[in-house]
Amino acid sequence: MGVELDPLFSLVSRRCGSALSTQQRDRVAHLAEGLRRGRSLPEFVAHLEDRGHLELLELMAAASVHKTDLFRDEAQLEALEQHVLEPLARTGRALQLWSAGCATGEEVATLLLLLARVGANPASRVLGTDLSEAALVKARHLTFSDEAMRRVPASLVAKHFIERANGMALSPRLAAQARFQQHNLVETPYPLSDAGAPFDVIVCRNVLIYFTVDAADRTVGLLAERLATEGTLVLSAAEPILRPRIDLETVRFGATFFYFRKDRPRAQVSPPPPRPITPIVAPSAPSPSPSPLAEPARPVLAPEDEGDQLFSLVLDWSAAGQPDVETEAGLRKALYLSPQLAAARYCLGLLLERRGLRADATTEYRRASSLLEQGQARATPFFLNAVRLTTACRLALARVSR
Repeated sequence: MGVELDPLFSLVSRRCGSALSTQQRDRVAHLAEGLRRGRSLPEFVAHLEDRGHLELLELMAAASVHKTDLFRDEAQLEALEQHVLEPLARTGRALQLWSAGCATGEEVATLLLLLARVGANPASRVLGTDLSEAALVKARHLTFSDEAMRRVPASLVAKHFIERANGMALSPRLAAQARFQQHNLVETPYPLSDAGAPFDVIVCRNVLIYFTVDAADRTVGLLAERLATEGTLVLSAAEPILRPRIDLETVRFGATFFYFRKDRPRAQVSPPPPRPITPIVAPSAPSPSPSPLAEPARPVLAPEDEGDQLFSLVLDWSAAGQPDVETEAGLRKALYLSPQLAAARYCLGLLLERRGLRADATTEYRRASSLLEQGQARATPFFLNAVRLTTACRLALARVSR
């Protein structure tokens, strides 16, 4: 793809908040051919910025990715159901949820099914928003293919779906609890719930990985503003908040992290307090010095296992307020102990990118991507989806290369 279309790509990227990959640029260029109608590129870009709002939306939608399915990332959903939705359902009040970046409605349907399973008030509602109106047209039908349904428990399929000629349709009773609207997360104002109030839960998964660093930070802040007093923000494992925020508190449940409003009254135990980690320089042979994880009478672990444990603790500590320099040192030591921790390399790349160290970040993203592509990446409970982590690395490399 030549540089002659860079002004167009720059406009779409800016409005999406996303650095465009090669595939996204190809899709935008192909669609733009039919939309230009003989206009020169400067004339077309000027038109998009002035009166061409609908055409610009089409181009932005072409840059979006809408392939998904129901009950994606089951471990996170199980934690959401047990630790967030069940306690909220016990209050008896109508709950308000928002699926931000809902694509063709699979996540909205998943949330409705979870609400039904925990016995939430039937007046509860789920809002689904997406940049693409074409995706929302499909979402409003709440009808899904066999492939999209493959993870849905059979008991829920039997109870809440009706077989149609074009797929499995969510029951009218549950479908009535959904509402859809077009919204670009890069633009304000952000929506409110049907009740005109903030949301109890906002789910925004695998959306921020397409955003630039500044756009992602701004979006997290705006989402936090739309959370109710007891509100919960759900991001994917590939979108960790490695820097403490004054508006959100990070809490871990098993292998899952959720982000709560700081004023949320909770009985759960917070993560352990920050613990300093001394940076190390890798010696030529394994160091006999004790690990910061060492406990009296603790069984001796292999270096890889110790690296896994340290990575887990670093995520806990960074969420609890660990300074950037100590988070970086912890990640580097975990990688010294377990060099094949692709997820730790990805997190280190994120931290370096946010510090403006683009060349160093690129190195870590490339190393993580290579491990994943060669099937040599060490799995961790936090990043079980290797395909999604591979996508996150690819998008990160696209960001830092521009």
